[in-house]
Amino acid sequence: MTQSRRLLTGLALGALLAVTACHRAPKNEQATAPAVPAAPVPLTFANSNADAEVNLTLPDAIKLYPELHARLFTEAQTTLTAFMDQAHKDRAQNSADGIEEPPYYHSIVWKIAAQTPRLVSVFSEEDDYQGGAHPNHTIQTLLWDKTAKAAIDTKRLFRPGADFKAIDAYLCHQVEAERSKRAGEPISQSGSGFACPKFAESRLVLIPAAGGGTAGAIDALYAPYDVGPYAEGPYEIRVPQTMLGDVLAPEFAGQFGGDPVKDQALSDPDAQ
Repeated sequence: MTQSRRLLTGLALGALLAVTACHRAPKNEQATAPAVPAAPVPLTFANSNADAEVNLTLPDAIKLYPELHARLFTEAQTTLTAFMDQAHKDRAQNSADGIEEPPYYHSIVWKIAAQTPRLVSVFSEEDDYQGGAHPNHTIQTLLWDKTAKAAIDTKRLFRPGADFKAIDAYLCHQVEAERSKRAGEPISQSGSGFACPKFAESRLVLIPAAGGGTAGAIDALYAPYDVGPYAEGPYEIRVPQTMLGDVLAPEFAGQFGGDPVKDQALSDPDAQ
């Protein structure tokens, strides 16, 4: 090959390498799509129209438990959206039947009752109006296992086959005492027309110990109509952890200890 031909060949090869380099950037210079952060789950939800008004409130501390936060928000949002759809259908039908009524409403407020090293106990108070003489008031409870990052049945706190006779009797007596206090005269549970509640079948929340770190009691929460007539309002009956030693499952016994705080989970009915 002559010198001039070798020179031309070298120039052509150089040009080819230069063009290739322009079209292939080094790996560390290649453009990558920026990661899009997930939108934070809100603590509130609200919506309203001519037929209904709905709202949800979650406690700020729920953000410490993202999976629980997302579950409570998603489930409540679904419930409230369905409520609005049903309110539109119901009120349209009632209007066609000549029945005029105020707009419906549904409010859900979740609160944290207690936190232990393993458990988070939460509950909601819900008020909804769908026509009729008065709104409905309901209570929901949920026990969250931090380790499993999942909800667990409250009955797992107790030994299989545990004997609750003494606790059930105490619970019934406390309901009677609270009813008599509100009425200003003695009223037995049998005289009220309502059966005595069963502790393990009640809606239960943990109550923190005064020293912190453990649960000092379990409170049974009852909505109107659960253990008494609507006019009596909700009930909250406290069972201190000192009464629970024989029924607690070994797996969760270490989550309890100490005297409970004096505050109750539900609002004081006398202050309403």
